[in-house]
Formats: sequence, structure tokens, C-alpha cells
Amino acid sequence: MPASTLTLPRLSVVVPSFNQAEYLEAALRSALDQDYPHLELIVMDGGSTDGSRAIIEQSAARLAYWQSQPDDGQAAALNAGFARASGDILTWLNSDDVFYPGALSLVGEAFARFPEIAWLTGIPANMDAAGRLAEIGPRTGRFRPLIRRGWQHGRALGFIRQEGTFWRRSLWEQAGARLDPQRHYTLDYDLWRRFAAHADLVTVASILAVFRYQPRQKTADLDRYYAEIGTRLPERMRLIMLPLRAFLAIAAWPLAPRLRYHRASAQWRFSPGPFFRRDYDLAFLGQ
Repeated sequence: MPASTLTLPRLSVVVPSFNQAEYLEAALRSALDQDYPHLELIVMDGGSTDGSRAIIEQSAARLAYWQSQPDDGQAAALNAGFARASGDILTWLNSDDVFYPGALSLVGEAFARFPEIAWLTGIPANMDAAGRLAEIGPRTGRFRPLIRRGWQHGRALGFIRQEGTFWRRSLWEQAGARLDPQRHYTLDYDLWRRFAAHADLVTVASILAVFRYQPRQKTADLDRYYAEIGTRLPERMRLIMLPLRAFLAIAAWPLAPRLRYHRASAQWRFSPGPFFRRDYDLAFLGQ
């Protein structure tokens, strides 16, 4: 079906922010400048005092909703934003990150073409503080039982990047329709585990969003991140972790659910992999 005949879904993006005026405009423009026809952009600012409010007001006419007032942290801001969202597809974008050009139309078409996809993510990409692309990749396959068991983090099988991960409202509701307000560093890690209880993650062979390295980001404090996870790998698994991670980064790509561009047909194709949507598990991994 040609893209012009697709009924694209309403896409809700929540942008949480607090004193990020240096980067906020780039984040908002990365969404608005894509001219996605059914974009609902919601900005939840925690009462910034650095000029963020003036930046938001410049785009106010194109925002579905915005506020700038004290809140109870990122999870509370996101929960309030998603409670206001009316889109069929949901995501959030931290105010120091950006969407990659063309990402929103690709995401909208993917969800419109493939109703079996419940959530998807792109290839990781990073930029420096000035917004210059610094790192890309790798292309990695991901399996639902490994996500459910909490293995998708930097000391195990690698992060599922929050920027560039999108999901259907139905999956959000199945997973409880909220982020855990007790979590400060691992909001997304906890949400992905809950999503994986219901659906496989599809990886798109494209950059969808870019993570910005900047000195004030909370994710720089990885010790607190892992303390908040509160779990460790079984001792017997540590010796095989490096080769297992290498396998998943290379060999697992054709086995995991993925969306890739087919040059001969000039179309994006969904390849579910042999385990898609099966209620399978890997008992040898342990709890």
C-alpha cells in the first residue's frame, strides 16, 4: 500500500524538561519540523528558571499542551503528560535529545502497515553537546524473555534506548499505563520489562532519535542507575556474558523481530523472526 493511502496514527510525544533551555529548542524543533500530520506534542516543564518557559511559549501555538510549574520529578511529569495524551502511538523525548529527521513518518507508517507490531525501537545514535553526530550502532537483535528478565542494560546485553522507542496505547495500558514514580534513573528499564510481558520488541534498521552527551545528564551516574535496578547477574553467567553479547549484536539480528529497508522493492519490510509472539522462555538463564 503506498504511503499516501495509509491512515497514519496520531502520535503523542511527551517532553519532560527542567532547566534545559540550552537544548530544549532543538528537541522541540526536531519534532515539529518533521511536519508529521497527526503529531500531538506535550511539554511538561518542572518550573524552570533558566529561560525555558520563553522557549516553550515561542512554539505554544503548535503544542497540544504545555505547562511550566513545579512537579514531583520526571516520572510524575511523564505520567501527567501521558494522561493528557490522546494518541494511538506514544513516546517521550528528553529535552536534551532529538528525533532524527524523517523518524516520525517512518514510525507512523510502520505502525499503520503492521498491526502486529506493539512497540519498536531504532538503532542507537549519540551526539556531542553541540549536536554533532558522534556514534552510531550497532544493529542488535533483542528477545522478549531477555528483556523480561532484566538483561537489557549496559552491564549485560546493552540498553534499549528510551529516545527512539515508540509503543501502542494498548500496550501502555496493558503494562499499567504509568511509570514508577519511585524510580529516578531506571524509568525506561522498568517499563520495558513490563512491556515485554505482553509483546516482542521490534528493532528498526534506522536511526529514530539521537542521545546527547552533556555534562549535567543524570544518566552519567551509572552507579546509582545499577543500584536502582537492584539485581545482579547470576555468578555462573558472568563468564559467558561477553560472547553472548557479541552473538546478540551480530548473529541475533536475523532471528529477532526487525523492520528493515528492502532496496529492490523500495519498501520497509517486517521480519518477525522464528519466535515472534510466542510465549517462550529460556529456562537455562535462571531467575
